[in-house]
Amino acid sequence: MPEKSILMMEFLHYRPTLAVWVILACVALFLIVQGVYYFVVCRKAFFNRRKAEKETQSDNAALPGVSVVIATKNEEYNLKDKLAFFLEQDYPEFEVIVVNDASADDTEYVLKAFSKLYPNLKMVNIVENVNKFKGRKFPISLGIKAAKYDYVVLSHADCQPAGFDWLKNMMSNFTKRKSIVLGYAYCKQSKGLFNKVVQYDNVRTAINYIGLALCGQPYMGDGRNLAYKKDLFFKAGGFTKHYNLTLGDDDIFISSVANSQNTTVALAPESFVTFEQKRNKSDWRKLKKERLASRRFFKFKHKFLLSLLPLSAFLFYAGVISLALLAFPYQYIILALLLKFILQMIVYFKVCKRLGVKKIHLFAPLFEIYFLFFDAKMRIISLFSRKA
Repeated sequence: MPEKSILMMEFLHYRPTLAVWVILACVALFLIVQGVYYFVVCRKAFFNRRKAEKETQSDNAALPGVSVVIATKNEEYNLKDKLAFFLEQDYPEFEVIVVNDASADDTEYVLKAFSKLYPNLKMVNIVENVNKFKGRKFPISLGIKAAKYDYVVLSHADCQPAGFDWLKNMMSNFTKRKSIVLGYAYCKQSKGLFNKVVQYDNVRTAINYIGLALCGQPYMGDGRNLAYKKDLFFKAGGFTKHYNLTLGDDDIFISSVANSQNTTVALAPESFVTFEQKRNKSDWRKLKKERLASRRFFKFKHKFLLSLLPLSAFLFYAGVISLALLAFPYQYIILALLLKFILQMIVYFKVCKRLGVKKIHLFAPLFEIYFLFFDAKMRIISLFSRKA
């Protein structure tokens, strides 16, 4: 009998031991957990476009006045390039408040030049040594206090609205019951592997915060595209509970005030904004480290839900490696990996198509493995940094 036929017979007649059966059951369970999570969290937001759009439609006849708040520090170039897109929105009544956080460049002069052309631009200048806190929370707070309208929309100076109907599409999601609107911001596509990594990371974050919000479990937003009622901010005491942290204006704050009744999501492509990726990897790593550190302030149920995908993925790969070490037939191992990779690529294909991101789904399995190690490393670094 040929050697290939013998190998095939051994493959078909393999008899697992008890240990192998236990590991097989665990691998199957972890794969099911990922499938259920993807189906439940992604279904409403990304798999049913008509339903998602229907949920976010409202009457545009009586849109309320709104204040767009942008905190900036040494972003003269971004303001020159992108501020006009905010100031020229097709919206009945709005203002754009730019808070200049003691910039050392020509930001103040750029804003003065814009104010001569756009009467709806309001400047708030922070003099040096006044902002004793880390990050953007203090300037954002000043911007919200300076707002004359009851609704505020937050963004960044390096962002650009998808079009001149961006503000209208964001504000059309507010109702009598909804006082928080979570928007989406996507990284501008460019050449290079680092850009793909940033895009993938942004998409996986969107899967969680958009999907969970539509499942009634909102826990964060994206400060590049986020809207809420001004009185909600003041009733919660603003950012005073976590002023000492660099981040928190869009995750810790939203986690503390959002619930299934008062939060919705803007999913129309016209409501999106684009942003530039960090210029170098060290800035991006620093941001990721701070993001992971802020998770300790989330509610336990949100921590649990956010750990399901990475933990089940890690245990799945650990189980597969264990089977390989126990001389389990490689054909079954390849089949298990194919099932996981196909499931993952289908989900990311649907999500990326919905969010206007191209080709990321092809690399999703590889990026997932990379981030399993990267996130673990960042958590360890963050843990030792707190102890120090």
